[in-house]
Amino acid sequence: MPTRSDSALEQVKRLFSSENGRLVERITSPHTHPGGSVWRTAVQKLRVLLTFGARRLLMGPGREDALAGLRDLGGSCQGKEVLVIGSGPSAEKLNIREVKKRQSAGTLVVVATNYFLHSPMAKTLVPDYLVWADSAFDPKNRKKSAAEWKEVEAATGITVIVPWSWRKSVLGTPMGARSLYFDNDSLEGWSKSISPLRPRGYQGSTGVKALAMALHLEPSAVLLIGLDLSYYRNFIVDSDNRLLRQPSHVAGTDSGTQDIGTHSVHGLADALYSTASQFLALHTHFAGRSVVNLDPDSLVDAFPKASAHPLMKQRARKKT
Repeated sequence: MPTRSDSALEQVKRLFSSENGRLVERITSPHTHPGGSVWRTAVQKLRVLLTFGARRLLMGPGREDALAGLRDLGGSCQGKEVLVIGSGPSAEKLNIREVKKRQSAGTLVVVATNYFLHSPMAKTLVPDYLVWADSAFDPKNRKKSAAEWKEVEAATGITVIVPWSWRKSVLGTPMGARSLYFDNDSLEGWSKSISPLRPRGYQGSTGVKALAMALHLEPSAVLLIGLDLSYYRNFIVDSDNRLLRQPSHVAGTDSGTQDIGTHSVHGLADALYSTASQFLALHTHFAGRSVVNLDPDSLVDAFPKASAHPLMKQRARKKT
């Protein structure tokens, strides 16, 4: 049954769904290039703050109770390593046999993201945690993602971590008893926090949120793969100047070609600005922590890279 906060949020969404509303939404988005304008930069930062305050008021109480399970999980991986598997193509380089061996031995905890269950890896590897936070899975749009919900509900051996605002919708499902909740609200530009128990201070995809989740477990090291941020290489602009993103993730985990220009004011410039902001966030919020990038060819330069790590497939030697 819809709550008063649900109704209020829907009213706000309808306001911004009009043509003028969408334009205002794009212009004030912190992911739109401000073009050097001090005024637009100030408006974008103010929007983040106002949006945060409005969500807190509309969502009402229950946040602390929802976060209790994840709070108790903090520090639970001390003395172990945590492997974070994003949806980027480098995840296909994993040595799944070695991952399973270390996972079975209790020395490695595996955290996967979003569409992992659609990937070929899911046929042989069961992650310990699945960070499931893409807006495509929002319970309000459940009819559109019914197949994904059904798949996650059937994955009984996996603890699912979702935004706390989904709690009321998740509790009545088969995965309700094995779900944990995190704070998915944003204070980017206002906060340095990466804690999943507080509003995040960074712009980030689900892969970056999974990285924050892994650090919350306080392992000896977080091993990172599949957080490539290389999707911009698959941007194209067609003959009608539509900005499209072609598939750029592991097989089975991509939502297909998307028209991303509808979310911008300046087309490609905004898309590249948003991408650059994600690279920057890894430096400003995550660098200097116990994170190792398993892919030596990765574009992500915020963390030290491993060379020939046992969790990676061995490269074929070049013939001399």
